[in-house]
Amino acid sequence: MRFLHSADWHVGRTMRGRSRAAEFEQVLAEVVGIARAEGVDALLVTGDVWDSQTPSPEADRLVYDALRQCIDGGVQVVLLAGNHDSPRKLEGLGRLSELLGVQTQAKLLRPDGGGVLTLEGRAGETARIAAVPWVAEGRLVDAAAVMELQEQWFASYADGVARIYAAMCAGFDAGTVNLLLGHVFIDGARVATVDGSERLVHIGQTYALPAQRLPAAAQYVALGHVHEPQELGGAPVPAAYAGSLLQLDFGERGQQKLVRLVEASPGRPAAQRAIALRSGRALVEVRGTLDAVLAEAERAGDAHLRVVLDVERPEPGLAARVREQLPSAVDVRLDYPLAEETEVIGIAQLQPEELFARYYLQQHGAAPAVELLALFRELHEQVLVDEAALAAEPVA
Repeated sequence: MRFLHSADWHVGRTMRGRSRAAEFEQVLAEVVGIARAEGVDALLVTGDVWDSQTPSPEADRLVYDALRQCIDGGVQVVLLAGNHDSPRKLEGLGRLSELLGVQTQAKLLRPDGGGVLTLEGRAGETARIAAVPWVAEGRLVDAAAVMELQEQWFASYADGVARIYAAMCAGFDAGTVNLLLGHVFIDGARVATVDGSERLVHIGQTYALPAQRLPAAAQYVALGHVHEPQELGGAPVPAAYAGSLLQLDFGERGQQKLVRLVEASPGRPAAQRAIALRSGRALVEVRGTLDAVLAEAERAGDAHLRVVLDVERPEPGLAARVREQLPSAVDVRLDYPLAEETEVIGIAQLQPEELFARYYLQQHGAAPAVELLALFRELHEQVLVDEAALAAEPVA
C-alpha cells in the first residue's frame, strides 16, 4: 500500500496580519496533485489541520476543497487532531465525511472502540492505522483512563504517552499493513529556536517522548507537531515528521517543505521518501542600511521579508517608508545601540514629562524628540484642565 504523509497544515495562519490564503490554496492543490499522481491509497494528515480552533470560513473552504479533490481522485484521507484543532469540529466533520472516504480522529479512543482505523487499499490489502491525537499534559490521566491504564505507573508525561502508544499498537498482526499516527514531540527533534513557530510551550523537554519508546509493532510512525521535516534516529521502526506545508514564521526560513511517500507491505519494513513542495512564498530576512536592504530585497523575489535596519537611533516614520518601498516587507525592525542609564532617580521624584522621557528611553534606547515631548506636554495639560473642570461640577 502507498500513503502520503503530510502534517501541520495550519490553514488560516496569517503573516503579521496578512492573509496567506492564496499560498495555502496553491500548496494544498500541490499535495493533492502528488497524492493522485503517485496513486496513493490514502493521505495521512497528522494534526494541526487548521491554525485555530475557530477557523474562518475561508480556511474551512480551503480544507474542504482539498478533501473534495482527494475524494474525486479516489484518495482516502485520515485527519488527526493536533493541539491547534477543535476536537468537536473535527469529530463533527467525520460524522459526514466518513461516508465519502475521509476519516477523522478527534479524540483518543480505545483500539477496539475506534482508535485503530481500517483502510482498504486499491490492490485489496488492508491497513490498520493506530491514530493517536494530541494528548495534552493536563489530560494524561483522562487519556490513561480511556485506555484502562493505571496512571500511577507513569513517572512522567513521556512514560504515559509511551504506554498509550504501545497499547494502541498491541493488536497489530503480520497480515496487515500497520501504521501509527501521532501528534507529539519526540526528544531530540529539531525545532525553531526563534519566533515561536513551534509554540514552545507545548514541546519542552519535560514533555518529550524518547524515540526509542515508539512501538516496534508499527511499520512506520507518521508524526506531526514539529514544523521542520526530519527523520528520527533511534526509533525501532522508520519514523518521521512531515513538517508544515509552508514556512509559517521566520524561525522556519530556509526550510524545504515536503510530503513523504510511504510504501508498506504486510510483514515487511516500510520505505519512505521525501517529495519537495514548490508552492508558497519563502520567508527571508534582509539586514543592513536602507540602501543595502533595498538592493538585497530585489534579489529575494516575491518572498515575505523581515527587514532589520541598522540605524543610530529611532527615526519616526522610517518603518512606514520601508513598507512603501517594499510592499513584501511584513516585519520592519530598527537595530541601534541602546543608551545606558547611569543615574538612578526615584520615580516619585519625577514629573510626568520626566516619567514619559524615562519610559521612552527604556523602550527605544534614545531620548524622545523635542516635538514628541511638546505633544506630551500639550496632552497632559489638557488632561489637567479636564480633571479640574470635572472636580468643579456640582454633585447631584
